[in-house]
Amino acid sequence: MNAVTPLRPAASPVFTHMSRLLDVVLESETDAVRLAAAGVSSRSYRRAAQRLGFAPSLVAPESTVRRRLARNARFTEAESERLIRLARVYAEAVELFGDEAQALEWLNAPAAYIPGDAPVTPLQLAAKDSGARLIESHLRRTAHGVF
Repeated sequence: MNAVTPLRPAASPVFTHMSRLLDVVLESETDAVRLAAAGVSSRSYRRAAQRLGFAPSLVAPESTVRRRLARNARFTEAESERLIRLARVYAEAVELFGDEAQALEWLNAPAAYIPGDAPVTPLQLAAKDSGARLIESHLRRTAHGVF
């Protein structure tokens, strides 16, 4: 009798986009938690920073990022969580727009997301947890036609 291996559900499209961006396997939030705990590699950081075009300061002070990259070191858990958060917002934008170029254009276009504050890009907001929640909410409302 052959043992039956239970089928794993396919990763959601958001995790598929995140995986491609970071060049790691992410199929669930559990994988994202594990990646943050282990630390995102310098290679994944370089790949995401090049693709998204964000300032190093969105993840860590520039001197810290330079040092990690020069040593080919992993990022800390907190730094990794910031990068994973940026990757998630990117992936959700790609899903909404159905096109990476349009998603990147939107992610880097400043807008007045916080009344009374200067315009800011979705990527800049997404560097902080509460900002990422605001942008994710905006993406969900847009996807459902609620403005």
